[in-house]
Amino acid sequence: MKMIVKSGDKTKTVKVLKKEGDLFTIALDDKTYTLDIVKVEHAVYSILHNGLSINMEMIEGDTRGAYKVNTLHNYFEVSVEPAITIQGNGSRKKQTHQLVKAPMPGKIVKVKVAPGDIVEAGTPLVVLSAMKMENEIYSTASGTVLKVAVKEDDLVRDGQMLVDIG
Repeated sequence: MKMIVKSGDKTKTVKVLKKEGDLFTIALDDKTYTLDIVKVEHAVYSILHNGLSINMEMIEGDTRGAYKVNTLHNYFEVSVEPAITIQGNGSRKKQTHQLVKAPMPGKIVKVKVAPGDIVEAGTPLVVLSAMKMENEIYSTASGTVLKVAVKEDDLVRDGQMLVDIG
């Protein structure tokens, strides 16, 4: 999974090379890093790199992929976009999104992901209660959660978007 992260006049390409539990190996432009990332609570992450711990709060902005990021000593805004790939014919194409939709009408019992979470195929995203049964809705692809369109206790209709994964 590859994405473009912009903050002010700086633009970086970020690619997740490997994920094993909470350990992520990422490439940031041409440098590789191993990070231990733990989600502490909704939108709050603890990142450990070479013995240095950083707590980060990511608040979803007003537009898709925009976040306000708070750390102990800094505040900054970032924009996260899917990386653009070059097709065989030379045209540019954005990576596709997986729009996870409700398979039936029901009530959202639990939301298990938040924007910015990295998910693999098979990751549980939400729990939907329908016809007196609870149904876990899973991701069918790997990527980053770009948007969660529902919250607990929301009533949804068949085909309504629940989660956008890029």
